[in-house]
Amino acid sequence: MMYKLIILILIVTLSRVQAQEPIRIATGEYPPFTGSQLVDDGFVNHLIRQALAQEGLEAEFVYLPWKRSFQAAQQGQYDMASYWVCEREYQQHFYCSDELYRGQLLLYFRAETPLPQWQTIDDLKPYRIGAILGYEYVPEFRKAMEEGDLDVIMVSNDRLNLNMLLNDRVDLILLSDTAMQSLLTEHFSSLQADKIRAHPKPFLNYQAHVLFPKSLKGSAALRTRFNTGLKKLKASGEFERQWQRLLNGEFIPQR
Repeated sequence: MMYKLIILILIVTLSRVQAQEPIRIATGEYPPFTGSQLVDDGFVNHLIRQALAQEGLEAEFVYLPWKRSFQAAQQGQYDMASYWVCEREYQQHFYCSDELYRGQLLLYFRAETPLPQWQTIDDLKPYRIGAILGYEYVPEFRKAMEEGDLDVIMVSNDRLNLNMLLNDRVDLILLSDTAMQSLLTEHFSSLQADKIRAHPKPFLNYQAHVLFPKSLKGSAALRTRFNTGLKKLKASGEFERQWQRLLNGEFIPQR
């Protein structure tokens, strides 16, 4: 009888320890949405932390290069991947969360060399385009890049990409308007910022999601709990409060 009681206590104790283990999330640097040096890990990662907390779960973010973070999550090394669009090809390996937020990617150029009106990817062929290793772009862009139809120069981060644009090493770069504003405010002078323009036509309208690897058996249940927590944030008005923090630049550390 005593032996059975000890076993029961061990099982209960182990269950509690397991329940307290944080949810490990593979992510990358994309200020002001995600970043190890940002306030609260940035807008998106803070939302994720809050949504999990609504369900009594703790978040642990691991920052990796974007491509590696995606691959590691796909292999089941992490419980979640923050953050991606829910591409059809990804759904072979991941469950997608409900929508976190909606955003746009814009084409940026130097004011002295404006980009004319464009309609298709083919219209961008005459230009040198800076892009980021590990970032996802529309399938047409990726296909044209892989087939050599576009002159794309891949770099490791957005700051380097913007430097290349300012120094006439590329003609165009792709970035969200919020990320560009954060980048200019944090790392560039007002004189440099005045040299940058955005084309009014969005390159991409996207919906942001968290991914849950199908290689882990608990992923479907975790997605359900996360979505429940996210709904609570949106219903309570907390999401809107965090969105306003994003617009106010409050995720960028004050110097």
